[in-house]
Amino acid sequence: MDKKKILITGYPHTGTTILKSKLGECANLHECINECDYVYERIIHDSGDKEFILVKSPVLPLEIRKHKLNFNVYSEQSRYFGYSIILTNRNPWNLFTSIIKRGYDPLSGCKDHLNSKYYHTIEEYLVMCEIFLDALKNNYPNVYAIRYEDFFENDGASIKSIMNSIGLQYSDNIFQNKTKQYKIDSRVQVPNEKPMDITFNELYRNWQINQPFQNMNGDVDIPDELSDILENSAIIKELEYADPRKIK
Repeated sequence: MDKKKILITGYPHTGTTILKSKLGECANLHECINECDYVYERIIHDSGDKEFILVKSPVLPLEIRKHKLNFNVYSEQSRYFGYSIILTNRNPWNLFTSIIKRGYDPLSGCKDHLNSKYYHTIEEYLVMCEIFLDALKNNYPNVYAIRYEDFFENDGASIKSIMNSIGLQYSDNIFQNKTKQYKIDSRVQVPNEKPMDITFNELYRNWQINQPFQNMNGDVDIPDELSDILENSAIIKELEYADPRKIK
């Protein structure tokens, strides 16, 4: 059986994990628990008779970052040829509030691709926004762009629309009930109580993803310098994101 492959990606804290948990409940799909940006042979072996294989990376793969979507989805030269690619985004004021709480500094200016801090910089977020906007504007086949805020509207209607387009089998109650325990890291247990330490903590992440399916955007708390960058960014304006503190 030829496996149909799905990649969820975008930028950290844009909802890649919670979206993966919903798709992971589809009957004809094998979900790779641990994060990776490509379907490897071992994952294919583990997928059994499932028609689809799902992987997710909270970091935009370098090939997509370099060559953009048109090359990746439709060029046989690409490792992502034939994939369904789902891109996520989130209001950056809420996103960076979440990232800063986890101990990262989006203004650090880190340029080391091997350093995890690199993936949490404002520069990387704006690169992802360009690709996300490209997907919105061009409506590429097999490419889906969805905002975190839209996950929760109308009983998950936007997520269901993506599932239907791809051909995934699901029941409507996956947005109210869970058929399994979700894990970010298969080696880490899911705690019953919220861990006190949320920075760089896989225990906290496993707890968080098992909370009710709901919008977790809350109070904004980011430095003025970062807020100014967001307010003055042309691409943020084009995506129609705004500081929630200033929306009446």
